[in-house]
Amino acid sequence: MSRLMRKFLVAVVAPLLVMGILSFILTAVLVNRFAEDERYSQLAREANIIQEAIDGNQPIPRDIQGFVTIDGQTQRIGGRGPQPVNLPALDGLQQEDAIEVQGQRLLTYQLKDGGTVITTIRNAPLASNALNGVYLAIGVALLVTLLLATGLAYYMGRQLTRPIVNLRSVARQIGAGKKSVPLPKRPNDEVGELIAAVDEMQEQLLQKETLQKSFIAGITHDLRTPLAIIRNETEALAAGVIPLDELPDVTDSIIEETDRLGLLIDETLVYSKLAGGMMPLKRTETRLDTLVRDTVGRLKATFEKNGVSLVADVVPVTRRIDVRLFERVLVNFLMNAHAAAPPGSPVTVRLTEAELTVEDAGRGVSEADRATIWDLYVKQDGGSGHGLGLAISRLILDSHDLEYGVQTGRQGGACFFVKL
Repeated sequence: MSRLMRKFLVAVVAPLLVMGILSFILTAVLVNRFAEDERYSQLAREANIIQEAIDGNQPIPRDIQGFVTIDGQTQRIGGRGPQPVNLPALDGLQQEDAIEVQGQRLLTYQLKDGGTVITTIRNAPLASNALNGVYLAIGVALLVTLLLATGLAYYMGRQLTRPIVNLRSVARQIGAGKKSVPLPKRPNDEVGELIAAVDEMQEQLLQKETLQKSFIAGITHDLRTPLAIIRNETEALAAGVIPLDELPDVTDSIIEETDRLGLLIDETLVYSKLAGGMMPLKRTETRLDTLVRDTVGRLKATFEKNGVSLVADVVPVTRRIDVRLFERVLVNFLMNAHAAAPPGSPVTVRLTEAELTVEDAGRGVSEADRATIWDLYVKQDGGSGHGLGLAISRLILDSHDLEYGVQTGRQGGACFFVKL
């Protein structure tokens, strides 16, 4: 039996046991009280019978037990017949009272008529054999009810805990690296929701594993390409096979590939820190319009070199942001637009009180790709980046609790937006 099952049984059976014992005690008290009332009524009737027999000089029925006190002389009646006795315990009794005789509790009833005192006496109901059957029946009913409740609780507990126990086995298999572990049948309750959550977790783990492999493969490829170029050109330099007039081009190529390697390593480290929560935000009150204008001013010459104009349409907006990280998002959006924009077309940055947008006149992003484009190492068709820029931007915007996305812009190309 599992620990969860034992706890469930204790939680169900223990209150039932306590309720049963309390019910038995309460029922016994109520039954005894009712029986005492009936016993006192019987004693009163017997006292009246004795009174009528004395008044009519008739014999007293032998099944009536009691005492008759006349002028201070007490005689016992019933049993073996009248016998003189001395019972101080009868003095000072109430009309309905109880006495202890040889460890037994006896109920008494006194009927006074002048100098005659008639005291009838019988065993208290709790000590009466007549009620033993009642108490036995109540006890048996309580025991049977408790056994039935325990059996039903055990059955229901098995039904409730079996999926959870099975989930423990599933979790261990998933933790051991097993893939696509079959899950228990989902009941229509919170346990079913738990199973659904585990199923979703398993799917996410598979997706992350696939994404991780893709990321490693992509990073390996992007690292291997510039390293191969650097190695080939360095070997050529070492062998002295490059003419002197080509040396500037070769060295520029080596520097360019080294810069590409440095950028890739930098982006990988930034993504790792953001994903691991090791790059806390440093929020300050920032004029977004100033940030946009400064960024556009720095990149304008790069855009114009390729025949693409960069236009800023902004209004004064102030928000609490991490300037360095938010600027990285803006630069990423702008460089993606620069890569997508055909020569002679504009890239427009618009800033309003509610939204920041970056639009281009390129081919845009299809609806099927708009959800996955933010994933790690997902590149747009024809893109020259490493597939890390938008993934980093997603983490930065998520950490700012901002809504973002991509849609079709006014020029028919992509329009990346951030809700402010």
